Amino acid sequence: MDDPAVQQLAEAFARTIQHDREVIKAAEEHLKSVSQQPGYGIAVLKVIAAGDALGTDVRLAAAVNFKNLVKYRWVPTELAQDTGVQPIPDAEKAQIKQLLTGLMLSTPQLIRAQLSEALTIISSHDFPANWPQLLPELVERLNAAGEDFAVINGVCHTANSIFKRYRNQFSSDKMIAELAASQDMFAPVALQAMKQLAGLLPAAAAGGDLERLKALLSAVRLLCRIFFSLNSPGLTPLMEGQLDEWMDAFHTMLAFSHPGLAAADAAGDPEREGVLDGVKAAVCANINLFMETSEEEFAKFLQTFVTDVWHLLMQVSNRPGQDNLAMAAIRFLTTVARSVHCTLFADPSVLKQICESIILPNLRVRDEDEELFEMNPIEYIRRDIEGGDSDTRRRAAADLVKALAGAYDAELTTLCTGYVAALLQEHVADPVKGWRAKDCAVYLVMAVTVRGKTGELGATTTNRLVNISDFFTQQVLPELQDPAVNERPILKADALKFVTTFRSQLPQQTLLALLQPCTALLASEAVVVHSYAATAIERFLALREGGRPKLAVSDVLPVAQPLLSGLFAAFRHPDSAENEYLMRAVMRLISFLGGEMAPVAPMCLKALADMLVEVCKNPKSPGFNHYLFESVAALIKHGAAADKAQLHSYEATLFPAFDIVLSNDVQEFHPYVFQILAQLIELSSPPLNAPYMAVFPPLLNPMFWERPGNVPALTRLLVAYLAKAGQELAAAGHLPACLGVFQKLIASKANDSYGFALISGIVTHLPPATYQQYLPTVWQLLFTRLQGSKTPRFTRGFVVFLALAVCKLGVEGVSASMDAVQPKVMLMILQQVWAPSLSSADGPEENKLVAVAATKCLTESADVYAATPLWQQLRSALDAKLAGTEVGSAGEEDGGEEGLEFGAGYSAAYAKLANASMPERPVLSEIADPKQFAESRLASFMQRVSGS
Repeated sequence: MDDPAVQQLAEAFARTIQHDREVIKAAEEHLKSVSQQPGYGIAVLKVIAAGDALGTDVRLAAAVNFKNLVKYRWVPTELAQDTGVQPIPDAEKAQIKQLLTGLMLSTPQLIRAQLSEALTIISSHDFPANWPQLLPELVERLNAAGEDFAVINGVCHTANSIFKRYRNQFSSDKMIAELAASQDMFAPVALQAMKQLAGLLPAAAAGGDLERLKALLSAVRLLCRIFFSLNSPGLTPLMEGQLDEWMDAFHTMLAFSHPGLAAADAAGDPEREGVLDGVKAAVCANINLFMETSEEEFAKFLQTFVTDVWHLLMQVSNRPGQDNLAMAAIRFLTTVARSVHCTLFADPSVLKQICESIILPNLRVRDEDEELFEMNPIEYIRRDIEGGDSDTRRRAAADLVKALAGAYDAELTTLCTGYVAALLQEHVADPVKGWRAKDCAVYLVMAVTVRGKTGELGATTTNRLVNISDFFTQQVLPELQDPAVNERPILKADALKFVTTFRSQLPQQTLLALLQPCTALLASEAVVVHSYAATAIERFLALREGGRPKLAVSDVLPVAQPLLSGLFAAFRHPDSAENEYLMRAVMRLISFLGGEMAPVAPMCLKALADMLVEVCKNPKSPGFNHYLFESVAALIKHGAAADKAQLHSYEATLFPAFDIVLSNDVQEFHPYVFQILAQLIELSSPPLNAPYMAVFPPLLNPMFWERPGNVPALTRLLVAYLAKAGQELAAAGHLPACLGVFQKLIASKANDSYGFALISGIVTHLPPATYQQYLPTVWQLLFTRLQGSKTPRFTRGFVVFLALAVCKLGVEGVSASMDAVQPKVMLMILQQVWAPSLSSADGPEENKLVAVAATKCLTESADVYAATPLWQQLRSALDAKLAGTEVGSAGEEDGGEEGLEFGAGYSAAYAKLANASMPERPVLSEIADPKQFAESRLASFMQRVSGS
């Protein structure tokens, strides 16, 4: 490593892995500054290539840095480029692509994984068009590898990274052509490698060298994953021609066993997947893919593989390291059960064996599950109720139950009913040790009963052969009503999950009655239990029937105080100070009660503000934080809005916490604070209090606007200030700085819509005299974008803003301000941009604005009338807009307000608060009907000109 620059870079990477935080920070700042220099990427690769002399940790740090460099600078986003991020120069990219593959194949596994991710990112942009030599290089290296398993693994790892792009893709001509080229180039050598490895397997197995055998099997697994990727879009003639050979190899792998590997796996980490299990899981994924996409071509292999998988599942243990294999194998049987080949399971004895040997063992709770429940409750919840259970044995077994029920409903229900009875009897015989049996019974009932399910409603359709009501009354309700809230916590969690799942099926009075035991269970010390109790309460309150809440506010009001007290008390549990499930329930209860919250709103707000101050010290739970701010916004929405006399007390409670957020630069919370400040200002009456006015100048600091997540909230906040204190701000000299923000926003394709919102706020809320002198500059900036880099969204924003300006200033006023840029330019803008794009305005308010503005242009401008073709063009555009014949461009824009449904929450890009949504302000409220306005004005105008 003779290059001094590379040596300095290596030393900087070494400092990033020191223990001194100041040293680390300084090293990171140095790397950030030099990363913009040409050749930086090549220099980092040289550090990685330096070998063992540097140590693996330093090279790994360099590899991670290189991956991030590629991620953010190979093809920077528009937003990144707006903030000054420059793409890696093309010449340097070419050098990187020449070096990367060879370097990756020569590095240790940890480093190779980072370089592989970098290669995947590059190939997603450049392959195949701008990297045609990539596959030929890989093919050449694979052909030359011989029995060097390290090289084979390296090449296959790289190819696997590239070909993942074909998974879960919609078919297109481009994708089909690219896939065909990839298959033509790589499929033959992949098959040859698979056959070679399968041929070497017996000798490697007999040789006693477990590491060599593991390396061979690792390569086999990668080839299986490559096969999966290349066949994900569907079976092609080339792959169909190879099918017999691939399937023969897959059968060999499923049948292969090795006592030495099994013993090593059993003696090792029980959580780690064994290499042979990984191979078999990959094979199961492949045959499952063919059952789903190419059933006809796969039919001749089906019996063999059903037998293989059946035998495999008989041998799989409960060890967590075999979870992936068990799930993959069960998924294959599930797919078969859903197909016309379900007749393979028609024999009652087969169904019975499936239930007893596959379904029940995989539904039973394991020691590892119990440990997860106690030691990592958030992960348990993620898997159990948040949809993360797609990677659990229980979910796989439940899906198999549903698939079999689709073909043999009565038979399977009868079998499962018997198993449920036996499991419950086991629990009755020994309630202390038999709780696992009851747990299994609850899961089995849910699996065999639920037919359709949504996040909003829970179970929507059920198995009519199962009496849910009886099971609920006899088995579930006693668990919920048990006063010993800390006893049998997993069964209590099961019961809460049951009522949450079947909430749509339970009568209204039952749901109301369940609020009391759910409130009691908030006191449980088990995080899962009080989290599930909060979730049940939240889902009950969110439930709608016939478009209306299933529970009425008047029904819930008597228990509202205990509910609130129970929820806030639950935050005092040691591991639940930042429990997002509790906070989501708080938010839901506040939103549900609405104006009825007003009497207790100050007390709740104080509790929430105290929580905010606490989490500012170390924000670590984005979901909790989001629902915390949603709860604050909901209290303001329903409390302060109902009693504006309380607004000052709200401000006094919240401002100290907000001051901590802003003064300590708690960046995660800035967008939230800006939205709530806007919400408070929008509820205030002018003049604004001194604290608001003191906050305003720092909001114009460029530092705030450089953070993408701040821009939407800050824009809204500035517009709120303009609406309530615009003239005071202008008098204080803040308008030029606001226009500087507008200039920055309007130049960005990512943020131009916020630029239009800001300038529209200025024009809407300020007297023309305060901003008229700046209008020529505004038009110049907008015309520059129109000429150089307009987009459909920008054009729409321009059309609407020009309409607003015409309505506020009049046609002649706008024309005069444009004349300062170029005489008579308005006529050209109207003809070439505005009239042709009038249809892009969308929604009642925008349509009204452009219709009124077009009418004014037609009836108030002598220049427009004199330009006959333009007048006729505008008239046609207006008629089309009023007739509603054109289609707006709403499809390009963001959707409407987020609701408060399950799952709505934190987003890293911009955490929008549903409860702090901007109030609708109708434009041109003095004009009720734009069509009537246009007809009246045009009739008067035509009468006037015809008589002149």
